[in-house]
Amino acid sequence: MSVQGSPRPPTWIEVAITNAGVLKGATAITWAWCWGITREVKKHDPSVEDVAEYWNMSIRTAYRDHAAFKKAFPMIDSPAPYVDNPVILPVVKKASRRMQDFENNIKSRKRPTDMAALKIGFLPFSL
Repeated sequence: MSVQGSPRPPTWIEVAITNAGVLKGATAITWAWCWGITREVKKHDPSVEDVAEYWNMSIRTAYRDHAAFKKAFPMIDSPAPYVDNPVILPVVKKASRRMQDFENNIKSRKRPTDMAALKIGFLPFSL
């Protein structure tokens, strides 16, 4: 309950953990994050194979991560409602711009952070 006495809406991570457990819930949030960045870079809703190719992961891992997302969020078909959240979308766009400089960041020993993905998991869940 909130201070005012009315219940607050659950966060995205709370919904994911309730439906899929801690590990798969975290995997689901990460999948949505990766899907969103891939969508920004490729300029279309990516397939599982597109995400796997962009992130250089095996197809099997991509399908496992996608399955975790489907288990965590059975009420939505794709991560689009999550990524299109007005609070999350600017963060994803900024991250996608930074990912385009990923190789330069590695060469200069600057590492991208996953803190943004973690922070946006704690936003209120809404469709």
